[in-house]
Amino acid sequence: MDETIPELERPQMSDYYLALGLQQTATFQDIKRAHHLLAKKHHPDKQAPGKITDAHDFRRVSTKNSKQQREAKAPGQIREAYECLRDASKRSEYDAYYPQLRGEWVQYRIWQETQRRNKELRREAERARRMAEEQRAAREQAEQDAKAAEERASRRRAEEERLARDRELRERMAEYRSREVARKAREEQEHAAIERLHKQKEMEAERKSEESAKRARQEREMAAKERLKSILIEEKQDAIRQNWASIREAAERRQAKPGQPATQHPTRDCIHPQLGWPKKKGEASCIFCGETPTKFTFHCPECNAAACALCKSHERDREIHTPVRPLGEAHVGNYLS
Repeated sequence: MDETIPELERPQMSDYYLALGLQQTATFQDIKRAHHLLAKKHHPDKQAPGKITDAHDFRRVSTKNSKQQREAKAPGQIREAYECLRDASKRSEYDAYYPQLRGEWVQYRIWQETQRRNKELRREAERARRMAEEQRAAREQAEQDAKAAEERASRRRAEEERLARDRELRERMAEYRSREVARKAREEQEHAAIERLHKQKEMEAERKSEESAKRARQEREMAAKERLKSILIEEKQDAIRQNWASIREAAERRQAKPGQPATQHPTRDCIHPQLGWPKKKGEASCIFCGETPTKFTFHCPECNAAACALCKSHERDREIHTPVRPLGEAHVGNYLS
């Protein structure tokens, strides 16, 4: 930074008119049209591959080549400018302050340009200094090379004699080092092969252990599910048997007292014959288990009471193993067990 120029702070408020590429006299339609074009141009869907920004960053893209335009359209300025200038009250307050703000931005950009020029001058001076230094170093290197060439010429004969004496020793040392390198490489390869084999065995043992544990866990889970399923079926069957037992007991009590008036619900008075239950579509509650199937149920031909498919299947099982009694007998027939 040029020490003779004091540092200026960037104005805290942005130049919204410059951000939208408009004059202060722009109408609301001009503001709306400028924002629409900028937002459409820099929307993420309109960007080329590798230049896509997210929905927030697209509002922050520069649309001009000039430095002022790039600064004016810094991150977030397009949307921020539109939100301020489309509101009449906010724009009025902004316009009242805008002449001063614009002057601050002019001064700030002048200071920025001065800083840029000073920086460029410093870079040019540094390049010139480095070039002079490189030229000086090149001259010194050339002098050193010439001196070294002279020294090499004077030492060449002595060096050749020394090389002749040492050649045999170097060859022996080179052969020894070659054998040592080959031996170490062979040992390292053998060690690496042993390590790989050991790791493979460990990984295979671990895999088999994990598979065995997984199979055991799955078998335990399946057994637990089967036990739970059996328990739930037994509990539901017990509830159905108890329900049917209570119905049979109530029917037997009523038939034992023929003179008693029928004050119960028709469903409880009915003996529910085993055969002739029609299948009906729709939702209805099963009188035996309390479930409410949504697709279909079976209905008693006498009282129209509903029974689910599971309870009706229990009735079919009883029909197979128990003879059907006539409907006219003074007792309750065979029911679901």
